[in-house]
Order: sequence, then structure tokens, then C-alpha cells
Amino acid sequence: MPTEHMGEYLRGRLKVELLKLDRLKAVATFPPDLQGPPAAGHGGGTAALLLEMVRMVAGERDGVVVLPRPLRLEVTLHRELPLETPLRAEVEPGEGGWCSRIRTGERLIAEAVVRPGADPLPVLPAGLRQRFEASLGTAYTVPGYEWCLGCGFRNPRGAQVRFEYNDDFMWKRLAPLPHFRCQDGSLFPGYACIVTDELGWWLGALRQGECGLSNRVVLTLGDPVPHAVPLLALGLRAAVRSGDSRGRIWQTQALLLTGDWQPVAAADVQFAGSRAFTKLMLPGFVVDDGGAAIRRAFPRDADRDPAAPRG
Repeated sequence: MPTEHMGEYLRGRLKVELLKLDRLKAVATFPPDLQGPPAAGHGGGTAALLLEMVRMVAGERDGVVVLPRPLRLEVTLHRELPLETPLRAEVEPGEGGWCSRIRTGERLIAEAVVRPGADPLPVLPAGLRQRFEASLGTAYTVPGYEWCLGCGFRNPRGAQVRFEYNDDFMWKRLAPLPHFRCQDGSLFPGYACIVTDELGWWLGALRQGECGLSNRVVLTLGDPVPHAVPLLALGLRAAVRSGDSRGRIWQTQALLLTGDWQPVAAADVQFAGSRAFTKLMLPGFVVDDGGAAIRRAFPRDADRDPAAPRG
């Protein structure tokens, strides 16, 4: 497993040209271990880098809080982020906080507005914990890609999280891997970006029965927590809402909770489904159960051959 913690690793992907006062200019390069399927930057990994760029400008490192908490991160993913390609990265003040961007030439790939959260982390609905615990029984696991930053079990840099789900919830009990531990023992804040984006994507994908992209993430991040604290990632399937008349855009909600159900982070993730992405992505899923997980998640493609070659 990696010995360099994730914050330092992301900062190392930036060739800094200017870092002073309230600005950053750099060249960013995403290596393959920051990918999401197919071979492009992971949405949550992109959000984590956009946040880390602002933390660099603010002088925040490890669990030392400089940026006010709760912190609101509004990320728009305009297009896929290419791997192993030099990209322009910049931070400048704006909109009551900071604007963080990644672009290629004049084309904007991803941007974030990072500012103090106007509202605290959400209060959980009464009885949610009891409803969740009562629902536990038969559950299924979503399929995964080998090298995805979120779910890839062969990616040593990734979170290695594959969610479980039933009719009511999607969840995962989390023990973050050692490379998400900051030097002061706190959990790297970008971990919440990766896990909530992954959870929001899957909530949308299951609702539509197709693959696609998460193209907007609005994350509220609370105070740092120790890396050793067990966490629960949780999404309510009934809370997924349509965002367009064609049924291609879905608004999803993802929570990151401590073992005693105190919110650590909350995200609204917008999922955009696509038949073209489904055809592109399905062959890359790992078949470790005869293809049952793929057929269950994407039933309209149940007739595909689970033994066909995959990445």
C-alpha cells in the first residue's frame, strides 16, 4: 500500500508556478490511479484535487483547520478529465470564498467554488437509524472496476469501496485505508469527496438502470475527524429525484456518518445517465459472480455475455 498520504500525493500532481497570497497557478496531471471508469479522471478525485488546491492557498494542511467549517464545496464537472495530460490549474478569490479550476487551453474541464457553509450539516430524519438497521437482511453489492479510484480493489491509491444496497438504502461501513490518514492522525478531507461522489453516482445509476457521469457535486464538510473513527456512507434510494423530463438526470443525496450517526459530510450529487456511456462502461466491470451483480444493477442489459473479455 502507498506510504505517501493522499493529500501529499494530490499536491504532488501539481507543478506549481505561482503560490502566494490568495492565488495558485500550476500544471496538473492526473495519473491512471486517479481514474474513474472509463479511463478518465474520477469525479470525486477531481473534486478532492480542486479542494486541495484551495487548501494549499489557505495554508491548510493535515487536520489543522484554516478554512471555516462547515465548508461548502460546489463542483461542476463540465467534461471528462483526461489522464496523463498536462492541464492548467488555478485558484483565485471569488464568490465569498475561492474559485478553483482545471482547464485545457481555454476549455473548462472542472471548477469549484469553496466557501464557508451557510448552513450546518443536516439533521437526520427521526427514526432513520432504526429504519436502516431494521432493513438489514438480504443485500446486494454493486459491481466495480478494477482500477477505479472509488471502487477498484486493484487500485492501491483508491478508496476500494463497493456499496451494498437493498430496496431502501445504499450503504457501506467504512474503515479508510492508511493512505487517507494525515500525518496528524486525522482523516484526509478529500476522502469525503471520493466516497460521496461514488455513492451518488451509484444511487443514480441504479435508479436509471444505466451508467453515466456525476456532473455536479455540492458537498458540505464538517470538522476533521480522526482517521481511526469507523464511518458509514449512506444514501436513501427513495430520496433520488428526477432532474429532467427525459429521466436522464437524477438528484441524489449521500451522507457520511460516524458510528454514533453524527454527520461528517453531506453531498448532493447530480447523475447524468446515458445509453452511450452504458455501452462503453459495461464491458469494463469486473465479473466475479458470473455477472449477477451487473445484471441486477443494469437489468436492461441482462442478455449480455458475462464471460466476455473485460478490463
